[in-house]
Amino acid sequence: MQIKPTIIALGTMVLMTACGSSNDSASSQPGVPTQGPAIGVEFQGIWQAPGYAMNIAIGTDSINIYRHTSDYCLHINEEDGVSTYDLQRFLRQVDNSSKLEWFEGFGTDSVQAPGIHFEQISALPASCNSNVISMLDGENSSLAPQELWDLYGQIFSEYYVDFAQKDVDWQQVLHSSGADISDASDAFALFTAMEKTLEPLGDGHNYIQAEQGWWAKTLTKPTLLMRLTQEYAENNGLPFPITDDLVTNELIEDLNEFLVEQLEFQWELVSDYAEDSSDIKIRANGLLRWYENQGLGYLYIGGMTGYADPEQYDGLEYAEQTVEVVQTALDEALEDLKDVSGLIIDVRNNDGGHDFVSLAIANRFTDAQVHAYSKQARDGNGRTPLQDVYLEPYEGSKYTGPIVLLTSASTVSAAEVFALSMSQLPHVTLVGESSHGAFSDVLEWRLPNGFNIGLSNEFYLSPQGEWFEGTGVPVDVTAPFFTPEQRIEEIDLGLEIAIAIFNE
Repeated sequence: MQIKPTIIALGTMVLMTACGSSNDSASSQPGVPTQGPAIGVEFQGIWQAPGYAMNIAIGTDSINIYRHTSDYCLHINEEDGVSTYDLQRFLRQVDNSSKLEWFEGFGTDSVQAPGIHFEQISALPASCNSNVISMLDGENSSLAPQELWDLYGQIFSEYYVDFAQKDVDWQQVLHSSGADISDASDAFALFTAMEKTLEPLGDGHNYIQAEQGWWAKTLTKPTLLMRLTQEYAENNGLPFPITDDLVTNELIEDLNEFLVEQLEFQWELVSDYAEDSSDIKIRANGLLRWYENQGLGYLYIGGMTGYADPEQYDGLEYAEQTVEVVQTALDEALEDLKDVSGLIIDVRNNDGGHDFVSLAIANRFTDAQVHAYSKQARDGNGRTPLQDVYLEPYEGSKYTGPIVLLTSASTVSAAEVFALSMSQLPHVTLVGESSHGAFSDVLEWRLPNGFNIGLSNEFYLSPQGEWFEGTGVPVDVTAPFFTPEQRIEEIDLGLEIAIAIFNE
């Protein structure tokens, strides 16, 4: 599961510690009061994040947040009794006060991925003056199904990263998928029509989630779990994908048992390369595992999230606790592996999480500053300015000897950011399958009927300007991951090739 920063999450967790009340008078722009000294003038005004559909109206002691398209404006958050201190928990000034950066959710002081940049504008978008839809009371609006369909189509039309790369005519997709949508359509009809639009995009970061429990998303390419599910279907004479009319509780239980057995067997194959199972150390909720055998080291990284409990820690505390757990475990791992002649790092089953975790780990494998990747968002017919991201050498334990990085189609999202970053290091060789090809953070919207939707809106580029969305980070040496043939022979081809590379 990827947990890249999502804008709807940012918009709904604003200023949970803000206190007090305000009696600000109204101004010419919605949400910008004119009285009260609580917020510094450097923050006051209207700020817009190009490419992210987000507008923040900051008054003297209040804040209002809006999401917009050309024709629609959603008022998603409102806080009164706000101080500069409250704002500085998630916003900071950059570029001599000409911009603000939303940094919460993107890391810590020691390691941080690029945040979201806001520019000051003179007025809220036109749609926020004529068609504001309040999302403040937690209740769904009475927006008609046809308008909901139009809003959905407009969000993708104006913010999806690149239809041309997918060879998709979005207006034609909307026309064919929504031909039967009318104001008489029910929620399921609307959901089904939206689901159809996701299929031609084939983007693992696009999704639709309904309050009724319906869920739809597509994958960019088949993952290990999808391949195993197809294998289960073929072994049991079922169609693939398995149709809804065939799904029973018994089938789900049997499929889950099969998947768990296969994933456990996959780890057994890896652990068999240790001299003894007692040599394997497991830390950080099982997300980091390592061992040494005959002068070579193996390090498993199972996720870029899951190191801290988001229910226990809020905001920056969560990021700080996450990084602390990661660094503590890596200190132990790299101390154990400091004398190996080669290190195998395995992210083949890593389906992502946070970019700042990817950077924190990658910093352990360089002794110089290295341009890891660059990032920007779609901004209308153009793009936002590039934000360059660099690996910075960690001051403590690190390993800069020869490395083989194992990747697969199940290396997703933030794990791909890790692979892209590591691929810039001259002592790293990538072996396996190209990664999944879903890099972008998820731009999330909550629609007025209670549907949540997510879409890709960002470009992640290599320092050479290469864009691997949809194709994944390429490998230097190809090795299929956990095929039936490898299971029969009880070998891990990726590990076999990595060992051979080091022996050569």
